[in-house]
Amino acid sequence: MRNILIATHSGLAQGFYESVKFFNNEAENIHYINAYVENNDFEEEFLIKVEELSGSTLFVFTDIPGGTVNRIASKYISKYGYKVISGINLAIILEIALSTEELPEESIENMIASSREQLIFMNPLMEGLEKEEVKND
Repeated sequence: MRNILIATHSGLAQGFYESVKFFNNEAENIHYINAYVENNDFEEEFLIKVEELSGSTLFVFTDIPGGTVNRIASKYISKYGYKVISGINLAIILEIALSTEELPEESIENMIASSREQLIFMNPLMEGLEKEEVKND
């Protein structure tokens, strides 16, 4: 079984969790930790959750590659053997959460590349569309 643990600063993790549940309300393999809220000890909470999810294929998503949440998650990669993806967006979480296939590293890299392509600056795109609409009128 594949489990997903979303760990971010403040309430972002819960927001991602709720968004995944919006698209797939039956997803029981999605978990989250809101780090550094209510004076919680993130590292301790993280390790408890990782232990709870051990025995499964675990993907850990973090928000900022150089941030403390990611540094703590990355510190335990060799001990627990999970996959860490940092700098997340909803597209990559959904793709991995909804995938039923095995995910070797090459597939994960391809999914990350695909999610990067979904970051689009819309202003120039819309300007181009507006110019096309004016020409067609």
